[in-house]
Amino acid sequence: MRKFLDLESAFYAPLWIRVTVTVVLVLWAVFELSQGAYIWALIFLAVGAVCGWRFATIDYSSKPDT
Repeated sequence: MRKFLDLESAFYAPLWIRVTVTVVLVLWAVFELSQGAYIWALIFLAVGAVCGWRFATIDYSSKPDT
């Protein structure tokens, strides 16, 4: 079975895609927080933090293009 969100995919190799995904998740968390949805804000902030951390630690130069 494939992963739900495969952050090691070659799709995420360009830096601008990784930055965009992380920024959108964090901005959505801020939006949810401004609307008073604290649980959703926490969820999106956690996913954004995990994505940012994984994007910073994965070496995409060694991934083959698929």
